[in-house]
Amino acid sequence: MVSLLAYAQQLPLQAAAETEESDNPLLAISPGLMIWTLVMFGITLFIMKRYVFGPLGEAIEKRRTHIAQSLEEAERSRDEATSMLEDYKARLVDARKEADSLREQGRKEGERQRAELLADGQSQRERVIADAEVQIQAEVRQAAGGLRDEVVTLALAAAEKVSRSALTEADHRKLIEDAITEADLSALALNGGASTS
Repeated sequence: MVSLLAYAQQLPLQAAAETEESDNPLLAISPGLMIWTLVMFGITLFIMKRYVFGPLGEAIEKRRTHIAQSLEEAERSRDEATSMLEDYKARLVDARKEADSLREQGRKEGERQRAELLADGQSQRERVIADAEVQIQAEVRQAAGGLRDEVVTLALAAAEKVSRSALTEADHRKLIEDAITEADLSALALNGGASTS
């Protein structure tokens, strides 16, 4: 280590000795050249500061401002999009509720109409049944009347054969009335009407 320090101390002496021998004009110390170099450095620094660093700084500042504004605008847009999304979600929930209520209302209306149709069908069926019963009773009465006429005709024919003599119209009527009373056709008509209903 001592030898390394001794060697390092000898280096500047050797460099000084070599500079004196070489006579290199660039390595020679010239006070006039130093002053002109400092003056030119100062002028260059002034020009750079005035025409390069100033506009470059302004451009950087403008760029920084533009980036900051873009970030603020992006945050504003994001906040706006978030609020619009929340509004959309709220509207979607309202629309679903409204659709559900309309569906429920339609279902209730359908059930009401179904009940009305069933009630109308039931009343129409009852009307048809009542009309049919009235018609059946009328036909039974008509059939009983027709049967009565046939019985009367048969009774007359039988009575005529039995008596072999012609009876007068009044005798025929009395005979028929007696036969009808004995036959009691009204009970037959009532039994026939009760069996149909």
